[in-house]
Amino acid sequence: MFSTSTLLPLQLPSRMETHLWYVLPNEVNSESLLSRYVDLLSPLEKDHVFSISDNQLQKTALIARALVRTTIARYQIHPQVSPKSLQFRKNTHGKPEVDWEHDNDWDPPPLHFNLSHTSSLIACGVTIDSPIGIDVEEKKRTMKNNILSFAKRYFTNEEMEVLRAISDPEVQRREFIKLWTLKEAYVKALGRGFSGAPFNTFTLRFQPANPNREDSEVEIVPLENQSLLTTNWQFAQVDLAGSHYAAICRKTNGGDPMKVIVRKTIPLLEEHYVSKTDSTAPTADLT
Repeated sequence: MFSTSTLLPLQLPSRMETHLWYVLPNEVNSESLLSRYVDLLSPLEKDHVFSISDNQLQKTALIARALVRTTIARYQIHPQVSPKSLQFRKNTHGKPEVDWEHDNDWDPPPLHFNLSHTSSLIACGVTIDSPIGIDVEEKKRTMKNNILSFAKRYFTNEEMEVLRAISDPEVQRREFIKLWTLKEAYVKALGRGFSGAPFNTFTLRFQPANPNREDSEVEIVPLENQSLLTTNWQFAQVDLAGSHYAAICRKTNGGDPMKVIVRKTIPLLEEHYVSKTDSTAPTADLT
């Protein structure tokens, strides 16, 4: 772990790497630090954050924007790039992207990012040359309704059969959450929004593990819109902080396994290198 009030340079991810950063909002308690986060935001971002009436949700939104800005600026993309100077835009389906300023002396890198959060954890994934989607969910998340009744509204028949075959209610609940995060990450990676790729239009099928590896691969089986629901994607799942499941989806890279590098941070204050994993589907405990 190291502490810093400046943004130390960091090398861009390799084309096989996904960098996953996360922060626990309840560990950010300094009013002066939160004020520094406000200073990083654009006027529109400030308006959005301060329009949130719930104090905790407002704090989470503020930290999320600070995490995105400080994370991207860490990669020393250009000497003039700072967290405050970054500009963003949304694609036609609402997925945020960096809006780089082009000039004759610099071509911005094909950097992609995605953000996900709960009330107790915020995560940001970063890749090069590959769209990315991530989703985080609390491991202790409970359902008001019966899990199978709820899942039937979103999951395919094949996925429902897998869940129904699990007799232990607690194991069934955990597997439901893991599958939900994987499907959410895929939809976010596609960048078409939930309406463009509803959960029940594709099945995620777990293939038998490769005998040379301990993990199993996830196959995407489109049931509708096969031209839109592309299958050249790979997945990873990790546990964060002992309290959350995180799923990552990104474009495949020539069959090579995804390398996930995880860092825990408090933006502008400290960061901690957590772990590095080579995986396409397993869940690894990263605390």
